[in-house]
Amino acid sequence: MVELLESDRKKIEILRALSDGKVYSYYHLSKRIGTNYETVKKNCKFLELLNFIQVTKVGKKESASGKASYRVRITNKGLDWLGKIDL
Repeated sequence: MVELLESDRKKIEILRALSDGKVYSYYHLSKRIGTNYETVKKNCKFLELLNFIQVTKVGKKESASGKASYRVRITNKGLDWLGKIDL
């Protein structure tokens, strides 16, 4: 088995969580994969650079809660890559 860094494992966990096709906030992803908000945010920024996920900022005015947030969804490229890894 391939040795992976913990941060790489978190990226894969994020992609697996998103593979259900739903849209999640950083907060909900952090709860779903059992890590903190900042870890999710940092790893999502990297996954977004690879075009594996799409991150959309929802401003305070557009948000139902009145707080800015981020919405994260997996892209087709991310789904394709996730389907090719064997871990």
